Formats: sequence, structure tokens, C-alpha cells
Amino acid sequence: MRELVIVDGYNLIFHQEMVKETANLEHARERLLNQLAQYAALTGVKVVVVFDAYRVKGGREQTWQRGGLTVIFTAEGEAADTVIERLSSQLGSYWNVSVVTADAAEQRLVWGYGALRVSPREFSARVGEVLQRSQEEARGLSRPGDDYLENRLAEDVRAILARWRRGKKGDES
Repeated sequence: MRELVIVDGYNLIFHQEMVKETANLEHARERLLNQLAQYAALTGVKVVVVFDAYRVKGGREQTWQRGGLTVIFTAEGEAADTVIERLSSQLGSYWNVSVVTADAAEQRLVWGYGALRVSPREFSARVGEVLQRSQEEARGLSRPGDDYLENRLAEDVRAILARWRRGKKGDES
């Protein structure tokens, strides 16, 4: 089964304190979506981010796609938790579902549907590691071959092994 991560969007934004950093909720939301789109693209994990819009007068549920990322804004009067519960119960049979929220009651509910509970701190760390590794690879800091034994041996040991390979013994030059 493929992996699906459902994220309580505002819960994660406020946990990461993105609003304090940006002083703008819309900018924080866009920054989160960019990070999660990159995470989805790099890992192949399907990510669904749910934002509360229950206080928006006349608001209807809106869903849109960005790469491997699905973004849902709830309808007026509907909390993100309601959508997360619905998705967890409907998709749990077809996907390995993880839910990212700090809400303890929500964690218990989705656990009842078979979803894994992931704290915002743990998920933020996971996303950060994936994005950092990607940046390092893009900069060439992590090159193929860095993990080869020959590249980790001291120069004098490599010289001795090279002489052995060529059929010469010991410390002879």
C-alpha cells in the first residue's frame, strides 16, 4: 500500500511558529505548502493538507492539486478535524495513512481508524531532513562514491593495498 500523510495545516503552521517568522498567515501557509510539495515530490508520499475555513461566511469546501500535494479548505462550519476524520476512515483501507496533528483528541480518533499519529515536531524534522538531503545532493556535497570503502581509508593504507593488488609485498616501494 502507498503512503498517505494527512496534515492539519494550521496546526502545523502554528507548531512551527511560521506565523511569528513571517508575520503573515497567508505567507506562512504558502511556505508550508511549498515545503510539503517538495517533500511529496522527493519521497513519492501523497500529502493532503487540510485548512480550516469554517469561519468563512458562505465558504464551500475547495480542493486543489499541486504535484503530489492535495490542498483542502473546509466549508463554512466544518473544522479541519472533521475532514481529517472523514479521509482517515475512507482511505485507511487503501493507503497507509499517517495524520499530522498536535490535537490529542484528533490523534486518538484517527488511531481508531487505523491511521498512524505523527506529532508536528516529528513530521517537521522528517520534512527538514528530506529537504536538507536534497539540497546537499544538489550542491554535490553528497557524491556517489563517498560511501565507498576506498574513499574512507587513510592514504597510506590505500597505498599498501594498491601495492598488494599489483603483486608487491609489505612496505616495499
